[in-house]
Formats: sequence, C-alpha cells, structure tokens
Amino acid sequence: MNIMVTGANGGYGSLAIDYLQKLAPNANVYGLVRSEAKGAALKEKGIQIRIGDYADFDSMKKALNGIDRLLFVSSPIPGIQKNVVDAAIANDVKYIAYTSIFQPEYSKFGLEINHKQTEEWIKESGIAYTILRNSWYMEVNQALFEYVKKTDKFVYFATEGKLSFALKREYAEAGARVISKGDFGSIINLANTPRSYEEISLAAQKAVGHGLDIETVRSNEFIPKLVSAGISANLTNVSAAYQEYTLKRNNGEERADKTEFEKILGHPLTSLSDAIKELES
Repeated sequence: MNIMVTGANGGYGSLAIDYLQKLAPNANVYGLVRSEAKGAALKEKGIQIRIGDYADFDSMKKALNGIDRLLFVSSPIPGIQKNVVDAAIANDVKYIAYTSIFQPEYSKFGLEINHKQTEEWIKESGIAYTILRNSWYMEVNQALFEYVKKTDKFVYFATEGKLSFALKREYAEAGARVISKGDFGSIINLANTPRSYEEISLAAQKAVGHGLDIETVRSNEFIPKLVSAGISANLTNVSAAYQEYTLKRNNGEERADKTEFEKILGHPLTSLSDAIKELES
C-alpha cells in the first residue's frame, strides 16, 4: 500500500509520517514536498519523497502517480487545493483523509471558507474520504507559556468564552491512524473539552508546580506587556488573536467534545497541565 502525506516537511506532516512509520510499518510512505532540499530530512528517515506544489496541477498529477491513500494536509491559500483533488482523481487514488476545521459552519478567522469548498470538491470526486475536522492547536498559546517561563506570571485578557485545544502531535497521530486504517466514517470531529483562559492559567500553575502571579489585563495592554518581556511579537500576536476570538463567542467551540478524538487515538488526550508542561520544556 502506498500512502502519501502532503506538507510532509511541515509540523503536522512530519509528525504524521513519524506515526505512520510505527502504525503502518509495511506501507510505502511518501512525503510531498516542494523541493528536493525540503525533503532532505525525510530521506534520512527512509521516506520516499515526491515533488509537487498545490498551485501546479501537473506537478500534483505526477506526484500522486501510484498513490493509494492520501493524507491531504490543508493549505490556507484559496483555490489551489482543487488541483490536489483533481490530481487524485486522475491517478485513481482510493482514499483521502483531509485536515479540515472543527465546526466550519461558524466563523474561523475566514479559514472555514476554504475548508468548506475543499470538502465539497472531495465529496464530488467520487473518492472514498474522511474529513478530519480539527480544532485548534494548543501551540497557539505558546506566548503565554513562554511568558510564564520568563516571569512566573500568567497574563491574559479573554475573561469570557472557551476554546478547544489539543497538541499538534495528537492531531497528527489521529490523521496517521485514520489514513493507515482507511475504514472510518466520512466526517470525524477532532476536538477537546473546551477551556477558558482562566482554566488554562490554573493548569499552567499546576504544570510548573508552584504558584503563579495570574493577572487579567486590558486587551490593549497584553501585547506590549509580553513583547517588553522578550516574548516573540509573532507568538504574542497569535495569542492575542485567539483571545479576541474567544471573547466574541458564537464560534461553536463550547459544543466541542473529546469523545471521537479519543476513540480514534485509542487513548486519552493529554491533560491540559501536561500539555502545557510539554510545551514549556
């Protein structure tokens, strides 16, 4: 069986490949990358690479030649993912697992538009499929945890609302399990118990093993406070964006449930405090 993982040198894709090597040791695993240089690390792990770009149908058609199952890792760029689906059709790919987004009927920073369109292209393709509706990566909160490490303080401004988070590696493991077995339903919701930022602050306290100075601030104070402490402006802006999103509510997040996710994994999701500890290490 020939399994391809797209975005193979990215965070999710490389983790999924690591899991596939354990879960499907007899499968031929291929990684899609955009250049030979980007595939160097994969080759060292014994992964066969194919060169392709979602924006180039001909390259995708060539890359998917002989592939049986495709773990299709999504791109936020509108339109180009149709080339991947069309290339899969042209190559008679038997099964696609696509990394979509949890509750795409709600606003998700605009990401839902591209995901809903791609889901439709896959449904219309005639290829057997599973849509992996992933919730948010815990890693989007990295700025908060870096700030804890530097200052022994936890600062946030989203005093209302909740979001569902899990570690990127957990989503990647689920994707690897689904593509290696190929016998799951058409839609799987991969979410976790929704958490407030207050709950995250208390879990961070548990993760470090001692009391933290937990402070709520105004939204316009948050970014300057973290950046002045030496936290990456990029990470801080990401954290601020997700807190703003949490405050807006009406995003489907409070309906999140971990049942399907843990069923796919075959084990519990990492606890909130242990996930934070992992990201702080």
